[in-house]
Amino acid sequence: MPLDRSVGNYFDASSSFLRRVARWTGPNPYVSGGEPVSAATFGLGKIIVILGGQALDAAGGVRLSLYNPTTGKMMWYVDGAAGFVEVAGGVNLSTFSAPIEVIGT
Repeated sequence: MPLDRSVGNYFDASSSFLRRVARWTGPNPYVSGGEPVSAATFGLGKIIVILGGQALDAAGGVRLSLYNPTTGKMMWYVDGAAGFVEVAGGVNLSTFSAPIEVIGT
């Protein structure tokens, strides 16, 4: 398995990374391409990665939220016939929330 260690020191023995744990709630309405995420929202200077769990609503519906480091946006996906596809623009995702861990500097 290829491993890219250029992002960090593999083990953070220096404690040079900061971690934030929170709950992320979907937007209303969702904008295609994702919603901007600011490092300042988490008291960070830079986001390295956002790790998210399943986003569930009260009825047990599932959505996935994934951070796109290239665009700096949180994107939302739904399970479709051809696998997971991005949620359409204009959809209300405010009933979905997921636990997240933000790692940054």
